[in-house]
Amino acid sequence: MTEKDFFIIDSEAHIMPWEFRKHISYYPASAYFSKPAESPTGKWWNTNPLTKEKREKPSDWTMEGLIKAMDDAGIDMACMLRESFLNMSYNGVPCSTNYHTIEAMKKYPGRIIGCSNVGPHLIRGVKNSIRELEILHKEYGFKCTKIYSPEDSGPFNHPEMFPFYEKCLELGAAVFIHTGLAVGGHSEYCQPMLLDNVCLAFPDLKIVAYHFGWPENDLLNSLAWKHKNLYVGMSGMLGPLYYAPVKLAHMVGSIMNILGGSEKIVFGTDWPASPADLSVKAILNLQIPKEFQEGWGYPPITDRDRANMFGLNLAKLLNVKVPKKYRYKQ
Repeated sequence: MTEKDFFIIDSEAHIMPWEFRKHISYYPASAYFSKPAESPTGKWWNTNPLTKEKREKPSDWTMEGLIKAMDDAGIDMACMLRESFLNMSYNGVPCSTNYHTIEAMKKYPGRIIGCSNVGPHLIRGVKNSIRELEILHKEYGFKCTKIYSPEDSGPFNHPEMFPFYEKCLELGAAVFIHTGLAVGGHSEYCQPMLLDNVCLAFPDLKIVAYHFGWPENDLLNSLAWKHKNLYVGMSGMLGPLYYAPVKLAHMVGSIMNILGGSEKIVFGTDWPASPADLSVKAILNLQIPKEFQEGWGYPPITDRDRANMFGLNLAKLLNVKVPKKYRYKQ
């Protein structure tokens, strides 16, 4: 089987074109993007740990660059969102805006799914975030929204966030939440355990927890077992895990062991931080060795499991129709 045999949706992809970003290039922290291979993510996510070979990480994140990466990797659709990095401009200006996503949706209507980013919610005021959310989802057809609390003034389970979740539920918007370690910002604001009371308060809200919740991935798996509305997202991790297939087998196998299947696992890249083609190949190559099945209780990976992870699970959450040409449907 190849990537062409599966309907693939990327749950997290960013653009941050230089034409916009140049306006904040005078901030010292913007130098982070001039040498992307030397960034923390570039050193790990784009480097073969055995050969030390580095994959080029683009410094100009354009919609055309994203579409090319999708084509090269065999990805059908991507949930595209703005990239904030507000800390670089001392909470002044993001590195891209939701209008960049609107433009991409208009230019590539069959490829780009609108994922809003209206944060930092607490800093700007949740009421203001809700106003922008309503515009994007009611007037422009966005289907999901991301919460990146590491750059905010408090965690995503802060009581002031609850009206935002109520509005997402009203709009039918899935909520994607950064969980686990934060490369930039406060990791304490995005720990997986914080999902517990959000899921308890909003059991019908569709939530995807990004990045396996790493390094607390076992905790996230347990929470996904407890809460029917919580899904495990793989974005940002599959690039480096391509070079560590046994580790990936443990991470995915443990999810399938506790959840009893692959129906709550969601593919993603976090492009361009993590290479799209390696992320796809990581799932195509994924196997659960027989000794893991017998010793750890991990079920074997089938092509149906790959289809679920690659796109069927997210298509169901976002009400996206799977093209007839694909063998596996919801």
